[in-house]
Amino acid sequence: MAVNERTNVVLHPYERGQAPAIEEGYVRYLQDELQRIEKTLRSLTVAGIEVLDTPPLNPVKGMVKYNLWDEFGDGSEGLVIYNGSAWVSV
Repeated sequence: MAVNERTNVVLHPYERGQAPAIEEGYVRYLQDELQRIEKTLRSLTVAGIEVLDTPPLNPVKGMVKYNLWDEFGDGSEGLVIYNGSAWVSV
């Protein structure tokens, strides 16, 4: 079953754009702030529960997703959590 943005939660990562030409002191400040914002948004994307039809490529312990990829081979779907070595049904 394919994931559809109109009927499933799909998280989109933040992508930093090119900074405009401004004074040097402000450039460093803005770069640092944008990097902190990007890091926060990236962690929310990883931590967010979303509907997936394929498992994440690099799962991390504690990650929760809505499984459509038939992790258990029985056709079931639902919430799963990654325990550090395998996906477990919630």
